Amino acid sequence: MQLLDPGLIQLNVLANDWQSGIRKAAEPLVAQQFITANYPERVIEIAKRDGPYIVIAPQIALSHAAVSDGALKNGLGLTVLAEPVEFGNQANDPVRLIFTLSSVGDDVHLSQMAALVTALQKPGLIAEITKAKDVDEIVNLFK
Repeated sequence: MQLLDPGLIQLNVLANDWQSGIRKAAEPLVAQQFITANYPERVIEIAKRDGPYIVIAPQIALSHAAVSDGALKNGLGLTVLAEPVEFGNQANDPVRLIFTLSSVGDDVHLSQMAALVTALQKPGLIAEITKAKDVDEIVNLFK
């Protein structure tokens, strides 16, 4: 299973704030029917209610919500922001990379998360992602 779908990767995306970042990161997943248009709105509502728990590591947010919030099929997208945005997570702000996860089963959700965490432990990966000039470079970094 390929971790990142090339059609769900976006580079150099402009976002005014974290909510805009979440919405823009969701756009390819909505367009390709991995998630409903309501899904990013639910991510934002939950993060406003529960705090910026979706910021999982320095510079990295993992936008995700429940199947009932609009996940339609399994997928993982990546949006690299042109300029980082603050999510309100003191330890890990600002965020430059927004991964958008759509899972339709708990087992898949856990395997996707585990694969992502493993990939992100590669030394220098975040710097390589932010310097990538095209989608193919990013896909290759996750092989």
